[in-house]
Amino acid sequence: MSKWMRLVLCAGLVLLASSAVAQGLTILNIDGFLYESDNAASVVGFPPSNPGDVLAGVGLVTGIDPPLSWSSTDYLYSWMIDGLVSTGAFDMGGGESLIVYIGGALEIVAQAYAGPGYTVPDYGTEPPNATAPATFVDGNPYLHGVFTSFYMFYNATTHTGHYEGTLNFTLGSNLGELANPYGYTLAGTVDPNGAITIPTGYDLEAVGHVDFDSTIPVQDSTWGGVKNLYR
Repeated sequence: MSKWMRLVLCAGLVLLASSAVAQGLTILNIDGFLYESDNAASVVGFPPSNPGDVLAGVGLVTGIDPPLSWSSTDYLYSWMIDGLVSTGAFDMGGGESLIVYIGGALEIVAQAYAGPGYTVPDYGTEPPNATAPATFVDGNPYLHGVFTSFYMFYNATTHTGHYEGTLNFTLGSNLGELANPYGYTLAGTVDPNGAITIPTGYDLEAVGHVDFDSTIPVQDSTWGGVKNLYR
């Protein structure tokens, strides 16, 4: 087995282990769409995921649970993911690929219905565009989190997959409601052929949730750290 393949398998095993642990308190539920790179009409989107491609997405927050407070009467809550840089897709066999991303952030925004200039979030087509992500982040920064790791398993045969990222919250009007802003997990599924029609130019429907588990280590877990094991 090659050194590179050992790196891939090691990364997969490490990340899968973290997934098994991440079964804590759910504080946020999200739904929306993801796209990789600019997805111009003449450019092939995802797959493939090539080194340097950037994964991003926008959508709506469908539920918020204690200790966080919210008011669905007064606010619409939306989210944006950006800056996740692909290290490339690694063939795991059986049509499945592992994609490890570096960097990236998650922004949760509270948009007041009665606020000046309130605009209904609009996905539009071929993102980024005039309305996305702009209409999803036009409001009060509710929470801002920075990813310390992020990966996706995607099966090109079934066109389905799942993703998971660990993150620390660093900013936001509701940051103080979290007793511990570190050690959160964003996890969910992706499906280009789900019940919802995906707007043109987006690659995947993404349904997920943010969980907290105090047993998850706070330190960063990165692809670079995995590679260092074999240096």
